[in-house]
Amino acid sequence: MNMRLHPLYKKLLLVTIVLGPIVWLMLSDDGRRRTDLVMLHLFGKQEMNLAIEHLRGDMTEEEFRTAFPDLELACSDTANAFGDRICIADVGSFNAIPSRGFVVFLEGDRLRAVKVSYRPAYHETLQGQLDGRLAQRAGSNDAGARSWRVNDGVLLMPDTAPESETDAVLMWLSDAALRRGTVPGG
Repeated sequence: MNMRLHPLYKKLLLVTIVLGPIVWLMLSDDGRRRTDLVMLHLFGKQEMNLAIEHLRGDMTEEEFRTAFPDLELACSDTANAFGDRICIADVGSFNAIPSRGFVVFLEGDRLRAVKVSYRPAYHETLQGQLDGRLAQRAGSNDAGARSWRVNDGVLLMPDTAPESETDAVLMWLSDAALRRGTVPGG
């Protein structure tokens, strides 16, 4: 019995083994996302993993920093629509979604809002993550925003894929920020 493979089969198998992962990385959405995450990591961008729906308006800046000790926050006393202090971090990914930035808005030392700037190409992936975890709390409105009611506040993001980088934003607004009335509809 001849157990040898024909040389053509060997070559095809080798080509498949070598080219298969490359084609997956370049042509599939998941492959491109994973490639972007690796590249962002190689360029020294921070990773942020946060169940954003569990943030609380009574959480202090110190508690937030304790929960995320590796996150390099640059803070300044700046008046804004949500309070009097802003902390900014340059992140490369947020919950395995390539991102550009992370901003924490504080009133005194309490969290009031969080803004995550993500890359527009991954809008549907991020929306799918949130829908998967918070589907029973989802809603949309006429202003083109998708919203999810969470324990302390609401999550907001564009309902459809944003056309510009500046519109690709996920916001968490605490109940305290909503009561303050600084947000349309709040």
